[in-house]
Parts: sequence; C-alpha cells; structure tokens
Amino acid sequence: MKSTLSRRWSWAIGLALAFVCLVAAVYRYVSTHQINVHITSRVFMLLLVLVVVIVFFVLPVYSVIVTNEIRKRRRVEAALIRAKEDAERASKFKDRFLSTMSHELRTPLNAVMGFSDLLADKRYGQLNERQQRYVSHINTGGKHLLKLINDILDLSKIEAGRLELSFEDLSVETIFGEVVSALRPLAEKKTHKLSSHADPGLSVHADATRFKQVLMNLVGNAIKFTPEGGRIDLEALRAGREVQVKVCDNGPGIPAEEQKRIFEAFYRLRKSGEGAEGTGLGLAITESLVKLQGGSLGLDSEFGRGSCFYFSLPLAKGVREARPRAPNGARKAAKTPKILIIEDDRMAAHLLEAQLTSSGYEVVSCDQPERALEMAADLQPQAITLDLLMKPTSGWEILLQLKHDPRTAGIPVIVVTIVDQPTTGAAIGADDYLVKPVDKATLLAAVTRCLEGREGSSPAQPILVVEDDASTREMIAELLKTRGYDVATAADGASARAQVAASLPGLVILDLVLPKVGGFELLAEWRAEPRTSELPIFVLTSKDLTEQEKAYLRANAQSLFRKQESWQEGLLKQLQRAVGKPQAVKV
Repeated sequence: MKSTLSRRWSWAIGLALAFVCLVAAVYRYVSTHQINVHITSRVFMLLLVLVVVIVFFVLPVYSVIVTNEIRKRRRVEAALIRAKEDAERASKFKDRFLSTMSHELRTPLNAVMGFSDLLADKRYGQLNERQQRYVSHINTGGKHLLKLINDILDLSKIEAGRLELSFEDLSVETIFGEVVSALRPLAEKKTHKLSSHADPGLSVHADATRFKQVLMNLVGNAIKFTPEGGRIDLEALRAGREVQVKVCDNGPGIPAEEQKRIFEAFYRLRKSGEGAEGTGLGLAITESLVKLQGGSLGLDSEFGRGSCFYFSLPLAKGVREARPRAPNGARKAAKTPKILIIEDDRMAAHLLEAQLTSSGYEVVSCDQPERALEMAADLQPQAITLDLLMKPTSGWEILLQLKHDPRTAGIPVIVVTIVDQPTTGAAIGADDYLVKPVDKATLLAAVTRCLEGREGSSPAQPILVVEDDASTREMIAELLKTRGYDVATAADGASARAQVAASLPGLVILDLVLPKVGGFELLAEWRAEPRTSELPIFVLTSKDLTEQEKAYLRANAQSLFRKQESWQEGLLKQLQRAVGKPQAVKV
C-alpha cells in the first residue's frame, strides 16, 4: 500500500508542478505582450494559492483518511478470516469428536444391548421376575442412549449438509406395517389403539430409513404424550403428484404458544403439570428429514382436542410386488442356510453367532480378515455378514474383493458395522447395511431379505438402454449382461419410442440428450400414456440440470445417475431393488 500511496503523491506533485509551470508560462506571455497585466497577475496569484492549498493541505488530509479506512478494512477482513478459520477448525474438531465418541459409545453399547437381549431369551436359561425386570431396564437404557447418540449425529450431519440419502420407490403400506409392528408393544403398554390406513399400491419416492425414522418419531411422540386409552392413526392419501401422510392422536393437544417453537432444536414440550421430556431434537430432525426428501412438515392442533402432524412426499410410479414368503416349515425342510460371519472382534462375532444360530441358521465365523475371501469361496454360504473396521485388511477392501471375484460375486453381503456410511456401502456392492448396535429382529429381517432376493429370478422383459453414444451404450449393455440381465438397446429417441410401442420393457435406462427425440420428451410421452405410466425409468445423463429439471425427474423417474460420477454400482443396486436379481450370470 505504501508504494501505491507514493505513486499517487508523485502524480499529484507532478501535475501540480506542471500546472504551475503552465500558469507561469501564460503569465510570462501575457506580461510580455502587456495584455491585462494587472488582472492576469491577480488571477495567477489566486490559482497559485489554490494549487498550494490542494497540494499541501487537501491531498495530505485525503491520504490520511484513505489510509485509515484501508487499515480498518484490512483489520476487519483479517478478523473475518480468523473467525472463518476458527469456525472451520471448531467444525472439524466437532466432527472428529462426534465420530470418535460415536465409535467409542456404539462399541460397548452393541455388547450391552445384544447380550441383554440374549439374557432375556429363555433358551439361554430362565430368569426370575426381578432379573427379568433388571435386564429390561438395561435394554431400555441402552435403547435410550442409542437414540440420543443417533439424534446428535443426525443433527450434526444435517447442519453440515452431509446427510446422505438413497432415494427409491417405497410401498407406504409396507412401511406403515413395519412402524406399527415396531411400536405396537409400546402403545399397548398405555392401552392405546394404534391403527394405519394406506391405499393398496400407494408408494412414495423417498429414503427408506429416513422415511421410517420420520414416522417412528411422530408416532413415538403421539404414544408418549397421549394419555392412556388414547387413539393414534396413521393415514396416507394421494394428493395429485404427492402422497400426504398424517399422524393424528386424540391427546391433550399443543398450546398455540408452543406450536411456534415446537420444531426448534432442543425445545422440549412440557406435559401438563410435569417437567419437559426428551432431548428436544426429535421434531427438529424430523422436519429437516422431510425437507431433504422434498416435502414439508406441518401441524394442526387444538389444545385439549388432539394433534395431527402431516407432510407430503413425491408420489412414486409403483413398487414391485414382494414375493410371498415361504412358510417357516418349508424353509426348515430345505437345507439349512449357512451364514459366514467376518468379524475380528470376538465379542461382536459371538453376539451375531448367538442371534443367528438361535433362529435356525448354520453359522461359520472368520476372525482373520485376510482369509475371508478364500473362506467364502470354499464355503459358498447363502449370505455373509461383514464388519468394516478390521485389521490388517479393512472390510471395505474385503467387500470389493467379494464383489469382484466370480466365485463370490453372487453371495449377498450384509455389512454390520459402526461406520454410518450406507450410501458408500451400497455403491461398492453391499446388499444390506446395518449400523451397530443391531437388534436380533433387524438382523434376521436383513438376512431374510437377502436370502429371498437370491432365490428370485430375472424379469421376463428385457431392460432397454437408450443411449446415442455407441461406446457408452455397449458398455452399459455389457455391464448388465454380465450380471445376467436381458438387454435391448436404442441409439436415438425415435428408435426407443418404437421399441416401447412394440413391446413393453421391464425397465428403461434413459439418456436425456438424444438425437431425433429428446429424453425429456420421451419421458413426458411415456408418463402421459396409461400403458407406460408405471414403466420404471432410470435416467443416466451428463447433462447439466436446472433445479426445475431435477424436480421434474424426481417426480417422473425412479432414479437419477450422473455420468460424471461413479454410477455403475449404484445403478446395479437400484436395478436389483426395482426388478430383482437375475437368476444366473450369463457369459
């Protein structure tokens, strides 16, 4: 800045001297020719005084003022930079602390909850009434602590914008059934009547885990705050291109003054005549989760007459019908499924083994991660459970090995870990992803899903790949064929339109930038026709999309993948959910 000011001074002084010289020259010329000498001399003196005042008084004062302003601005900028760096450093420390504490708390909590469940299982020995009550208290406390940990981590991820969502088409009726089944024992303790209603076939495009979490939070609050003998209803209705979900109760209602603050983090609703309950995070997280999935959470409540929370999510085009589950007797008559547990923590492995063997599965444990691939190839189990935090070979590396080795690529892998990165796991190839602590029912449900998925067959209809670039089209087709799917291809929009008109495919993988007929035009046509309105469509494109285009695709396509990113494993995972796994790999 000093050099800049000195240059300004040099210019100012130079201009002033030049002006003085010019005035002196004019004065000399006028004086020499004796033209109005007296008037010219007076003007010259005035101009000279003016120049002196400007150069020696005005410019220094101006320079001082400008210099002070620049120094103030620099101090403010430096303070802002320091504050930004401090905030970033604090955020990093917070993330590191939460990550470390999550790991350190979840590890012993997994053992506490898992072994308390086993103690409550009568086949390991009968407990007296007092022991059962103590074990129940241990398990309840563990679940409360787990919910607190999950709430804090969720809030941190939402605030940092790092919460990962995996959108798919979900049956509302199925999700309602899972939520009601999980919370019915809690409702029955307070003699509540818990019911749900959703039109058959109604489905939403949302993240399965987070959609269920929203419902669990809302229904759990209704159970907690509604007096004994109350009624709680879940209802889902179609509203245009959205599905409106309601959770209503006939409890005490929420006062108007508290309705304004109920969605604030750490604000706790007070029961009449009692202290505040809970952490005050549930509704704040619930509102954020609904917004992240394209909806908004609202409340209708009148004090003394109950409450109704409602939100809307995008309507999905349809969900593949689940295959009827084989009776338990039929499953036991067949060969006992073999499960391979890859886990280097003996306590965690023992817990998984006890949970699985007590349900009739044959279990083999592997506590040496470096031998996991060969062991899986030799045993050929029906499913594998895999931890990620292992040494010397990490679970991520083992998962990649299992999914890329032809001997084990078809074996379902269930990740059971403390690491909360389900999207990354799905992209690498995990068939299911469970975050510890995992209760027995959740583990068995995941194993059942994987076993049933392995028994499924590929659809009779082929998958249509619509892509104008020949090399990309061939690569996608080969990727699907090596996984056992039947594939048809189209090089432009007109060809795709003709093929769909002639024979309906099982699913379409659609590029948006196409010759003759564009992808958006095709999508609009297919959604407008009753015959193709329910046709599953995955969009795979490199086009830069506007917010309006993204919103349109979320409403009209099952999934969106970007060519600029790693899309292969994610597409295959969503493909398995949409049309099922192929029966056999075709070479």
